[in-house]
Amino acid sequence: MINLINPIQTHKSMAAVLTLDYNPSIPLRSKPLSYKVEAGKNALVFVIITLVTLISLAYLANANRNATKGYALKNLELKRTNLLTENEVWDMEIAKVQALENIQKDPQIQKMVKANEPMFVRGDTAIAAK
Repeated sequence: MINLINPIQTHKSMAAVLTLDYNPSIPLRSKPLSYKVEAGKNALVFVIITLVTLISLAYLANANRNATKGYALKNLELKRTNLLTENEVWDMEIAKVQALENIQKDPQIQKMVKANEPMFVRGDTAIAAK
């Protein structure tokens, strides 16, 4: 609040402030307080708009990240479902191949001859026989 037009008057006003000598003829302020309040209002509006913009951008970035993760998760769940279905199909094919009817219809099995007199071997006897 320095008055550049009249430095002597500024010096007197500073002296008046410092010595607590009040003289109503010496102006203590060069600009009214309303200018400072206006600058404060403008700065406050600017800061509020800037904060709202930053918060909005952060929210949009977070929502975009979550949507992307959700999309990837949905694709992975779809792949998992397809793999489980394929696994069930393969299990059914394995069960079909291992079914008793299919084993009995196998030409190699049909060539086998039933033993007339089966010979059972105990664990405590000799395996080789005449």
